[in-house]
Amino acid sequence: MSVAELIREITALPSEERLQLVDTLVQLTDADIPESLRQSMAEAERGELMDLDEALVELDRPDVSV
Repeated sequence: MSVAELIREITALPSEERLQLVDTLVQLTDADIPESLRQSMAEAERGELMDLDEALVELDRPDVSV
C-alpha cells in the first residue's frame, strides 16, 4: 500500500477511529523515545532548564559564600 492510499484510507475513517489511530501512533512513538529525553522535555516544559550561555556565566562567577 502506498502512502497516498494509506492517507485516503485514514481520511475515510470516522473521526472517532482517526482519534484512536492517533492515540496508538503516539504510544508507539513514545516507546521509541528514551526516558532520559522525555524527562528533559518535561523539565523544559516546566521551565526548569537554563540556557547554556547563562549557565556558563554562572559557573564563571566567583563563589561569594560567607
